[in-house]
Amino acid sequence: MKENRKLLFTDILKKFSTFYWNIIDNLATNLENFADKYYKLSIGKRYQIEYIEFDINKKDKVLHIGSGSYPLTEITLATFIGSKIVGIDKKEKAVLKARKIVKRKNLNDNIKITIGNGINYQVSEFDVIIISSCAIPMLEILNHILKNCKGGCKIIIRELQISFKPLMSFMISKKIRPVKTIQHHPLPFFRPFGWISILIKKS
Repeated sequence: MKENRKLLFTDILKKFSTFYWNIIDNLATNLENFADKYYKLSIGKRYQIEYIEFDINKKDKVLHIGSGSYPLTEITLATFIGSKIVGIDKKEKAVLKARKIVKRKNLNDNIKITIGNGINYQVSEFDVIIISSCAIPMLEILNHILKNCKGGCKIIIRELQISFKPLMSFMISKKIRPVKTIQHHPLPFFRPFGWISILIKKS
């Protein structure tokens, strides 16, 4: 009974946290000033750390699953590393908004945003695959990638702090060992809004 209550509470917190980040994403989409001051200086800086720590370079072909309406992952990679990146999202509205932002920032040569589902998208050509915490169902997406990505592919999983244990249980069941993990707390006073980036590599 206690374990069920704990799982329910975790589920509620994850939904609330996802709802919060969706609001931030939409604000960034509509308010360029907010995007530059909040997203770039807080979340964008965390992504830069991730790219350095996980050794992503300009030659890597990158796929991002769950790009959202404000494709900060793509923008940061394109401007900070110079990588070519494909961002996919299941929602057509999010894709259309993201394309406008990419065009506005003159990044069409580096960034392609398209409609796609992480559970069946063709992944074999990519060197790096990033899975956002908002990409659902996370475990099915990860399972698809592990089966179909090429050897040596780096897989970066971003998961909310509160949902980390179920993900680790899945990885243990598949005998997957993280190469490296990074904890991110842009709002340290409220842990559910933090996330963990996990790097795994297909052998």
